[in-house]
Amino acid sequence: MIDRNAPGRVVALSPHFDDALLSVGGLLAAADVPVTVVTVHGGAPPGGAASEWDRLCGFATGAEAARARALEDRRACGVIGAEPVHLAYPDGIYGAPPSLDALTEAIEALVTEDALVLVPAAVCRHADHHRVRDAALAALARLDADVWLYADQPYAGRSRHWGGPGAETLADDVWRDRMAPAVTRYGLAEARTVRLTARDWAVKHRAVLAYASQLVPLATYAGHFLAFEGPLSTELVWRVGLPGAAGRAREEAKAR
Repeated sequence: MIDRNAPGRVVALSPHFDDALLSVGGLLAAADVPVTVVTVHGGAPPGGAASEWDRLCGFATGAEAARARALEDRRACGVIGAEPVHLAYPDGIYGAPPSLDALTEAIEALVTEDALVLVPAAVCRHADHHRVRDAALAALARLDADVWLYADQPYAGRSRHWGGPGAETLADDVWRDRMAPAVTRYGLAEARTVRLTARDWAVKHRAVLAYASQLVPLATYAGHFLAFEGPLSTELVWRVGLPGAAGRAREEAKAR
């Protein structure tokens, strides 16, 4: 587990149901402190037909998809011993997304300064991932939490550098471009590449299987992503430059 400053708990921010566990399920399962997985777009849309993605997953309406996926997330979090929290914002595909200010306030209310917070790096094109990342970093800049970006799966696994040398240094030009807003403003103080043991992979694999409605469509996009030595067996995180006032003071003291 990432062990810095003995966090009191771990909070993983997940743009949608399954993003956090696909990306850092091994790290979360190995944590020896309480873990909370917050699905930001965890609410049901007001009504109407399902999106194209949710239709591929077998749902007729967006509300039906949200209910089923919330249940899947509770099961998945149960496997790794995490507490699931679902915010009321629906998936951005169903309409106007929440403002950055609204997201920032919601996230700030959920995090205490003793937490280690995992935030999506938004290596993908999905606007929801970018909004959650930017809102989270804005909120956490006001605190002194320990903040790490995680490489979003299954998108990260499609990089030509995934699982080999160079990924953690942003060797992929596409990653560099998509992460530029966060990197430019905060910097990345440290990188960790985690290769899951067979035992840790077994737990993560069992948790991911709980997201049953998503697996077939994901496989058409990401290929053999559930293979034992596939992309999900590697997890990549970057520590964000300490954002809070106390953190900045510590960094300045070290530099003297």
